[in-house]
Amino acid sequence: MFKRTFIRQISALATLGFFSLHALAMSATPDPQASVDGDAITQFQNSWAGKALAHQRNMDANKPLAENNIIGSHNSYNSRKYRNATRYLDPQQIVSIYDQLRLGARFIELDAHWTAHTHGWPWQWGTDLLLCHSGIGVDVGDLHVGCSLTDRRVEDGIAEVARWINENPKEVIILYFEDHTDGRHQELFNVINKQLGANIYASQGCKAIPNTLTKNQVLASGKQVIVWKDGGCSGNQNMSNMAFTSLGDINRIWEDRTSIGAIGAFFTNGSVKKIESEDVIQAFKNGGNIVNLDDMTHSDDRLSAAIWSWDVNEPNNWGGNQDCALQWENGRWDDTSCSNQHFFACQHNETQEWNISTYQDAWQAGQQACSLLGNYRFSTPSNSLENEKLKTAKGGISHVWLNASDRTEEGTWITH
Repeated sequence: MFKRTFIRQISALATLGFFSLHALAMSATPDPQASVDGDAITQFQNSWAGKALAHQRNMDANKPLAENNIIGSHNSYNSRKYRNATRYLDPQQIVSIYDQLRLGARFIELDAHWTAHTHGWPWQWGTDLLLCHSGIGVDVGDLHVGCSLTDRRVEDGIAEVARWINENPKEVIILYFEDHTDGRHQELFNVINKQLGANIYASQGCKAIPNTLTKNQVLASGKQVIVWKDGGCSGNQNMSNMAFTSLGDINRIWEDRTSIGAIGAFFTNGSVKKIESEDVIQAFKNGGNIVNLDDMTHSDDRLSAAIWSWDVNEPNNWGGNQDCALQWENGRWDDTSCSNQHFFACQHNETQEWNISTYQDAWQAGQQACSLLGNYRFSTPSNSLENEKLKTAKGGISHVWLNASDRTEEGTWITH
């Protein structure tokens, strides 16, 4: 049995010889972007953009995921960080899965293939769950064409996610598995459960992610990871009870910056699917939920484009007493003294339409001012679409209070 498997693997490797030669040529010149200094990512996290994105994530935690604006990475595992002469020759990412999470990705994609490998000693070779960028849909023996015999194991990618989750107990992510496992769902379940089981918000059986599910609900259950696996409902009970079968009302867009994608576009007179900064801005303004990026890195302008709330270099707690949020005329937010006098952003409890209070007052009077309009509450936009609606509802009023503050803990902005 082993001998037949070994022969099939060698045959497959010969079939894919072109890719290996191409890899050797590429590996001769080190990719300067393959090793991004960890300090640069830390600097991004401490920058205005990194902090503003973190504030946004905190402030939408009570709103359904189907209303959140989420940055994710596309084919997160297919990174230059892992490339060598025989694997990930056409990468879509620059940094590791762990560092993508540090940059703010909250949707991670892992393509799981049950395919041949040559990890370890020859007598250890065989088949396993590997992270592979294939999708060709053709097998050569035990090998999925497009996969490498040396691609990383699925458990390696999950380990990076588990490390980050353990370091960030107040964060929630969607972990997507593109299923090419040839039905090996128990093996996939075992790998996921071993490292993330205690942190997974289980589907309880063949369900779409509920359109009412919030990050705070996930955290309140003691969990942090929502697993989505495509391919429909699994016949394996363990996998069925763990993974959601669709995103439900959550929508997403993604891009393809690979060389193979460019070659395919050339021969079909098509175009390479790319997402630029303006696309991120418009996607969120139009009510989009998830934008999956290729080539995420600390200097990526598309990350700052995902900021729809705070104005540049805000909040800054100027003078040490700016603890309440305000929307400016341009729709951007500022922190200012809670004792200042402004109109209030009011949202209808049933229709969710925006209105503005009839008078100005200090921030603390917001609920009373909004209740005078009828069935309204003092509120805060939770996404770009709602922020644009409030901007329009202001009419000629330039500044309005938002029901958000960091009065409880400086630097921790929450909605009330």
